[in-house]
Amino acid sequence: MAFLVVSRYSPLFAILFVASLAGLHCESPGKSPAFSFRFERFEKNRSLDAVIALYGDAEISDFVVGITRPAVFSSGRVVYRKPVRFLGRNPSFSTYFAFSVSSPDGGEGLAFFLAPSSSPVKESTNGLHFGLPPGATAVKFETRTEPETGSHIRVEVGGEISKQSSNLSNVSLVLHGGEKVHSWVDYDGDSKRFEVRLSKSSDSRPLSPLVSYPIDLSRVLQREEKLVGISSSSGNSTQTSSVYSWSFAVKRGAPYSMHSEPLDPRPFVVRARESPPIHLRRTYPWGVFVAMVFAAACGGLLTFFVMFVWFALIARRPVAPVEYPVHPVEVGYQQIELVAGEKGVDSTKK
Repeated sequence: MAFLVVSRYSPLFAILFVASLAGLHCESPGKSPAFSFRFERFEKNRSLDAVIALYGDAEISDFVVGITRPAVFSSGRVVYRKPVRFLGRNPSFSTYFAFSVSSPDGGEGLAFFLAPSSSPVKESTNGLHFGLPPGATAVKFETRTEPETGSHIRVEVGGEISKQSSNLSNVSLVLHGGEKVHSWVDYDGDSKRFEVRLSKSSDSRPLSPLVSYPIDLSRVLQREEKLVGISSSSGNSTQTSSVYSWSFAVKRGAPYSMHSEPLDPRPFVVRARESPPIHLRRTYPWGVFVAMVFAAACGGLLTFFVMFVWFALIARRPVAPVEYPVHPVEVGYQQIELVAGEKGVDSTKK
């Protein structure tokens, strides 16, 4: 009987089982990033202190993070406390931040970095090296004004220069004048391309990046959990650096379209709110519906599988006929003879 049950339902079971396995490895379209955070402004409170760490000379004032003080050899860092784990074979990330650097007498600049979680981020750099922890992968926005280079962008992987932009003055961008600048840094793990964009506060996200080159960061990102941060140092100057807003997202696929329409930076400006959102994630109503349907389907498949196994095991149990005890019974009998005579039947018992 068990064989008949398995034979009867095996095609349907096989189809459902394969579909369930395929569904476990599929991601619904529009799935939210694996990890993300966003700060439209920085307000001193316990919620912010729980997720953001300030080191060195960094401090918050008027909803802005001042990373360096107007003093020589000043340095500081703003770091997201939770280490970030990059998942998947081709991890990607995107970050946006608005910053300003005021450096009338030289200075070094500001940097966005990804550092190993074991890095000593609390240690001081003595106001040098952009305040970067050792072994960091960084995008440096250098404010040096030498005639040969001027202000430029430099990408470093593990402390080694990987790519450097041309003089930013060629695109009418001055980093050391104290003007707010918007930056987008994107790494696409699928195409293995790194891109950096800059714009003034009144501009939208540029279509053409200032830095764009192929590089495979998969091993670097997956090697160890990373601390995400922004740092700055003044060097032998009185440079001051500030960060106004910051967002970051890790994705298994590509970052938000690197060649799509420009992103308007105005949603990131400081807004007058009593309780601004500190840790937000993008949500999609239809994505929630798809997730609910997927969860219901998985639950149904699991229930079907359990019932199928239970029924198959029950059907395999042998069914034997019930045997009742047999007791011998003695039957007595008598022989009766019938004699027919003239007067009728004469029965004689013996």
